[in-house]
Amino acid sequence: MEIEKIRKYCVIGFIIVGLACIFVEKANGPKLYTGVGDGFDSEITVEIMAKKNSKGELRISDIKYTHGDTEAIAGPALNELATKVKNTQSIDVDVVAGATYSSEGFIQALEDACSKIK
Repeated sequence: MEIEKIRKYCVIGFIIVGLACIFVEKANGPKLYTGVGDGFDSEITVEIMAKKNSKGELRISDIKYTHGDTEAIAGPALNELATKVKNTQSIDVDVVAGATYSSEGFIQALEDACSKIK
């Protein structure tokens, strides 16, 4: 009988510790930040899931963007920029030739979003 009570208390304790770990993980996980930049025809909005690690380094886990520029020109250029940023974990990327204004707007929006990270 006494062993059964101890077992129940241990299970309850493990559940509480597990829930606390989930809460801490979510509280310290990446958050959504939004930035806006000027593209060729319209604004470019960039949403990033990011956080800074214990060394203060930026870690970007996802990038989404919307734009009103010409899809055939801006689309591939912005895809390329988003891929470069995710792969290098750096916002210091060069503009894509042929889509300079769209690229500059994307970088401007990315910098705006990153400036909001604490």
